[in-house]
Amino acid sequence: MHPAVIKFKNLPVQQVESPWNSASNKARNTAQTRAAIVVYLLKQQHSGLSGAFNTLTEQVRQGIAPTLVQNAVQALGKLPARATVYNWFNAYKEQGLPGLLPNHKGKAQTQYSWLARCLELYHSPNSPSFAQVADQLNKEGYKAEHHQVRRFINGLPHELGPQSPYRMGAKLYREKHKDHLLRSTENIKPGVLYNGDGHTLDVYLAHPKTGKPFRAELTAFQDVGSRCIVGWELGFAENAVDTLTAISRSMRDLNHVPAMFYLDNGSGYKNKLMNDETTGFYAQFEIDVIFAIPGNARAKWIERFFLHMEDRVGKRFSTYCGRHHDDRHKRLMLKEAQQGKRELPTVDEWMAEFKAFLNDYHNSEHPEIKGKTRQQVWDEGLERVPPLESDFVVLPRELVNIRRGRFRLHKRDYSGDFLHQFNGQQLIAAYDMQDDTYTKLYKLNGEFLMVANLKTKSHAIPTSRAEEAVAKRLAGRENRLQKKIQEVRAQEATGRIIDVEAVEQYAEPIKSIEEKHVPVNIFDYTAAPIKQEQPISLEELLSPVTSDEKE
Repeated sequence: MHPAVIKFKNLPVQQVESPWNSASNKARNTAQTRAAIVVYLLKQQHSGLSGAFNTLTEQVRQGIAPTLVQNAVQALGKLPARATVYNWFNAYKEQGLPGLLPNHKGKAQTQYSWLARCLELYHSPNSPSFAQVADQLNKEGYKAEHHQVRRFINGLPHELGPQSPYRMGAKLYREKHKDHLLRSTENIKPGVLYNGDGHTLDVYLAHPKTGKPFRAELTAFQDVGSRCIVGWELGFAENAVDTLTAISRSMRDLNHVPAMFYLDNGSGYKNKLMNDETTGFYAQFEIDVIFAIPGNARAKWIERFFLHMEDRVGKRFSTYCGRHHDDRHKRLMLKEAQQGKRELPTVDEWMAEFKAFLNDYHNSEHPEIKGKTRQQVWDEGLERVPPLESDFVVLPRELVNIRRGRFRLHKRDYSGDFLHQFNGQQLIAAYDMQDDTYTKLYKLNGEFLMVANLKTKSHAIPTSRAEEAVAKRLAGRENRLQKKIQEVRAQEATGRIIDVEAVEQYAEPIKSIEEKHVPVNIFDYTAAPIKQEQPISLEELLSPVTSDEKE
């Protein structure tokens, strides 16, 4: 049974059938005017209703009736006849104010047999109109008119009406129509709580390597007390590296460690690198973390910043694709960019606009503290808590096992002076994503021990872990492309769908990524583009397999 039908059956009868709820404002005003006369007669009926009416008639004629009654008579145009007033009197005693509505016959709403089915159809995911629901009811054997369906639905409570959560979605209904908690940050001092989140830009930029259109990911941290943006990083997608870079740069440049984070549930924040109880970034600096309720964007202050930022920065670019954008213009722009007829904005151009916007944003008035800018609130209210390490560098960490005075991390061997003293123990190794020539070793309680240097390295492994990650991703893409080529050739040869896994043993083995490509650092926008082999032509891709190839 549809949830709307269950709610409908649990409604009080008067909530569905009350004529007062479905009456117009004009009809309600008329009923209240009549009620003024009826209530006066009720108070004066100790001498009988007939005597009370005669007294009222004389008072109205002489103009000495109570002001409320006199205004009611003027609104009606004249004092009604005795029989009419008697009917109002009896209707009011039996039904209250609804009995005084114009044209009210006192008849209960007709209980049609199709009410439950009507609700089920109307609240289906495709959001049909009243006419469509009435047509479907008639096809199913019911007798329903368009106006009957409309009157029934409009007479229901808001949660079952045209703007119900079943038609517009539970999340949108909750955000637009339901009450929510109003949060104040006046009691939060600057530097105590940071709100972090990722946002996919509403602007198409030129990819730094390929030049093709792409939408970058902005990872930002906002101080809740002052509303200042304390750290940000621009990358290709939400990931732990960008998150770590943004917050570590903030802590280094501002020389301050926050007490709490209010974060999204995304992969960039809820991963082992950041969230591990022993080696994670939060544990490293003893920062309490609160993860937001999924789908509850109103609880994240930084979402308002992203919205404001797109209005001030994103809409400056012709490749904007956010709120209120022209979809036809977007498709034309992407087509021209692929054909080489349009130059897309570069990452540097967007960053220049963003930095200028941040300067204006920080010097604008604080939304809760009047008369002060966001920057002033930060400068005046910050109680700085510097990081403990003098040479502050935030590094991701992992547990390692010490054997023979060395340990192995990410297929690399590290050793250090007197490291053999910790043989058989577990230590924490902090490593640099961009430089694998060293690691820092800590005890499990966080006490720093020493710096361990790279002992041996296989030449097949790139110098940087970031380069290694790019090479691994590229190898996966080539592997998937090679499988697709095999599948197309097999289909052309046999005329039917072939399981690629079954014919892989006959396929040409894929060369290693190290043999085909020069490693590129994804964090260096000035790096040379990746060398690519000659692409396969369409004729070669779709050509039938020869007898030699089959063998």
